[in-house]
Amino acid sequence: MKEDDLYEQARKKVKAKKGFVSHLIAYLLTLALLYVIMSSANNGDLLPVMIVALSWGIGVAAHYFSTFGTENLEIFGVNADWEEDELEKELDRLIRKRELKDQIRKERDLLNDHERLDLREPVKRPMERDGLV
Repeated sequence: MKEDDLYEQARKKVKAKKGFVSHLIAYLLTLALLYVIMSSANNGDLLPVMIVALSWGIGVAAHYFSTFGTENLEIFGVNADWEEDELEKELDRLIRKRELKDQIRKERDLLNDHERLDLREPVKRPMERDGLV
């Protein structure tokens, strides 16, 4: 990549972060103002504040994930590489399942081969017939 392209990418990323911070500040200030108004003028009924907080909060969360992704969620116990970890677990599970199916197929084939064999009583040697061994 050219240096100009890197600079443009960095500028866009900084602009996106600045946009998110502005969105978050507007969200928090609006909720604070709405809380003050509703608690004094509406006899403390905060249901409208909660509705606004939840609905707008979904938008703020979506804005956060579009700007930062999941890379900063490790402080909340969320692994940033959870998708790769889950993919690896699923691959391991599918490989084990395939190996077990192969093993079952092989054992079934051995059982079928065994059933097809004409097993005869082994011929006893003369000393075994006479009970000398």
